[in-house]
Amino acid sequence: MQGPIAKDRFEIFELYARYSWALDTGDTDAYVALFTEDGEVTEESSSGAVETYKGHDEIRKLVRKFHDRADFPGHQHQMAQFLFDPDPQGRPRHWVVRSYAWATINRLPEPPRLYWCGHVRDVVAEVDGAWRIRSKAIMGWAGEVLSRFHPQGKP
Repeated sequence: MQGPIAKDRFEIFELYARYSWALDTGDTDAYVALFTEDGEVTEESSSGAVETYKGHDEIRKLVRKFHDRADFPGHQHQMAQFLFDPDPQGRPRHWVVRSYAWATINRLPEPPRLYWCGHVRDVVAEVDGAWRIRSKAIMGWAGEVLSRFHPQGKP
């Protein structure tokens, strides 16, 4: 399957590196700037509840929810195994990007531990010469992504 050209792919990978760095170092402004003005984030909580944040002001509220927590410093978010798919709406300079995602937490002197794992489905767009996140869905490794498997214990 065809994906973005090498230059675009490199810039999209840079976008993701900046995303994790801004999130994990408390740089709220840099985090928000990675999204388009009309950006949208959907986050699935561990209880299965889904919250949606639209636009820079609401995305700022989302990331502040983490940056303001006293126990947040020490988290490190990672994404890998990126899959690029064409935009289902056919918009030029847009890609759907799916990836595995996980977060570790470091509380010295203990060793780092896995805090969360799941997957992400984004739509990225080139806006004014820079790649930005137009939509982000953050989901645990459960539910629909595993729907091809039989229910546990049943053939």
